[in-house]
Amino acid sequence: MSGVSKLLLASAMLLGLAACWGEADRNGNAWMRETAHYYPASDITPANVDELGTAWEFTDFVVRGSTHRGVQATPVVVDGVMYVSGPWSVVYALDAKTGKQIWQYDPDVDGQHARRTCCDVVNRGVAVDDGVVYVATLDGYLVGIDAKTGRENWKTDTITDRTRSYAITGAPRVAGGNVVIGNGGAEMGVRGYASAFDKKTGKLAWRFFIVPGDPEAGPDEHPEVTEARATWDAKSRWDLGGGGTAWDSIVYDPDTNTVYIGTGNGSPHPIWLRSPAGGDNLYLSSILALDADSGRKKWHYQTTPSDSWDYTATQNMILADIEFDGKPRKVIMQAPKNGFFYVIDRVSGELLSAEKYTTVTWADRVDLKTGRPVITAQSNFSDGPKLIWPSQAGGHNWPPMAYNAEEGLVYIPVLEAPMTFEMHDKQDYRPFSIIQGVGGSFPALADPNDPALVKLVQGQPEPKFEQVLKAWNPKTGKIEWTSKVMPFWSGGVMTTSSGLVVQGSSDGHLTFYDAKSGAVLHRINIGTGIMAAPMAYEVDGTQYIAVAAGFGGAFNSFFMEGWAAKTRENNARLLVFKLGGEKVRLAGPRPTRPLTAAPVKFRGNAAQVERGATLYVQNCARCHAGPEESGSYPNLWKMTPETHEAFNDIVLGGAFAYAGMASFSDVLSPTDARDIHAFLAKPLESKTPDNQKPAAERKSLH
Repeated sequence: MSGVSKLLLASAMLLGLAACWGEADRNGNAWMRETAHYYPASDITPANVDELGTAWEFTDFVVRGSTHRGVQATPVVVDGVMYVSGPWSVVYALDAKTGKQIWQYDPDVDGQHARRTCCDVVNRGVAVDDGVVYVATLDGYLVGIDAKTGRENWKTDTITDRTRSYAITGAPRVAGGNVVIGNGGAEMGVRGYASAFDKKTGKLAWRFFIVPGDPEAGPDEHPEVTEARATWDAKSRWDLGGGGTAWDSIVYDPDTNTVYIGTGNGSPHPIWLRSPAGGDNLYLSSILALDADSGRKKWHYQTTPSDSWDYTATQNMILADIEFDGKPRKVIMQAPKNGFFYVIDRVSGELLSAEKYTTVTWADRVDLKTGRPVITAQSNFSDGPKLIWPSQAGGHNWPPMAYNAEEGLVYIPVLEAPMTFEMHDKQDYRPFSIIQGVGGSFPALADPNDPALVKLVQGQPEPKFEQVLKAWNPKTGKIEWTSKVMPFWSGGVMTTSSGLVVQGSSDGHLTFYDAKSGAVLHRINIGTGIMAAPMAYEVDGTQYIAVAAGFGGAFNSFFMEGWAAKTRENNARLLVFKLGGEKVRLAGPRPTRPLTAAPVKFRGNAAQVERGATLYVQNCARCHAGPEESGSYPNLWKMTPETHEAFNDIVLGGAFAYAGMASFSDVLSPTDARDIHAFLAKPLESKTPDNQKPAAERKSLH
């Protein structure tokens, strides 16, 4: 792997990697299935799971340009109709028995908006309620769609400031009479909030700001903002937004009329840049319990006070009624990025348990009396780089975990990797750009003989870069079983009443485990990387298992060895299986194109190439890979002569904006574009070309 390839991988991870799925199968209308990814698929059992075959497959997803995007949504089935969203926030209604398309709703998202996202133009699901399908669009609109016709009932703008990099990739949640949605952008300098809209009219019902705003911009919007402000330095970097975006998990408890919102990281990430005098910085990396009607806070729990490591609490939250320490409890459970598994009384907010589900070095433990983590010296990278577990990818990211009440186990897709953290000297605001204020790398992918790395690793747990599925007992705080290692960044999980656990992986396999023992019962190779969680449903007495496939998101910039997308087509697919189905279609081989020499007239001198390398890392590396490797985005070392001629029209003029290649004319001058072009046009001299080294060796990873 070349230096730039390693750099781009680290960059992708640092972008937050940043879903919550939509409502579950409404045939039962049970909130447990809506939050726990649990289904009563009793006909498909450990004894016959190897008889599954394809019932039908849907592939007619909207593709703009030549770039195939990640597919991250779990479908919803209501009254025999499947509703699923894909890239560009397009919604599809399909006959759940045959796969025939009933309607398609395309919100015609502005392609220029792709530049305002950290992690691609994905969408993680819809909500369905009372004959209406709700979807939140990438460019910040919430839409109510007639479930029968696909016609738009209403559309409302959820964004408070369109000069900033707000975007939505998460799923909305119906909460009583309202629909609740958050947004993303904490990697790019926004102020997080969650909003509720009347589900019939789309009219704003309430808005909860998660972090304080600039005090010079006006008074605090509600009492909770004033409460939070006391935990921030008065001289905080208000110009960088503060962060705290609610970009994923939102759940609703009808028993208490409470909506629970998981909140994100700070902007910028290190508190030493964000709030120099310190403070907990509420409500970053927290679980908020809000009254669903008024939006007023009932309680909150902050998983990572003063978060400097991108340890969001936006991962999916599970509602369950369990016996804990001999008492019946209504609980909410979460395994956020910071590596601790939390069990919290969802009525009172009392912390019941917080144990490590993976390697953690930023904190020793969580004090159950105070609810606060006991921070280690290893966590502080303000004076120099440190190796810290987990990485910014987290111990668990957005791919959902699942809970099986019969077994009493939670199944967590766990990422096992540390990262080197290094704070930038300063961080300025730059429109529609990554402004995290931190750099880093994965030591497991680096040269183990690098003296600087050897020093950082000394005395720390041996670095890894892998993923496993863990069965976690929330009552004991212990791991019951762990799967074999699978490729990094594999998918979400579902479980069934018949004792199955099902997970897709980035190598293109759908794996079926025994829920009690973890034994592998069956594997289906589809040849397409899977990130979304599967689901199960029943129509006319036949039970089905469905999963969306298509790799991408934060990793769309380049694909690693072992990922199906590296060698096979990465087209979006929705596969549905049943007992006795047809043979599964394997994705075809990925077409390849040779590296192409650029026309001589676009080559520059050494200074231009060097400057262009810097600009490339700052502006282009979020999406485009180095010459040796590439993901779904075009490899810019393989441009045709015609594309070279149109380079300025594309980069500055926005000629390909519809496909997501936005104009950069607001931050790049014609001279800047020329130098980037010169960097790309320099002849490649070796497998790891010298013209890549300046970019790879820079400390800035955004």
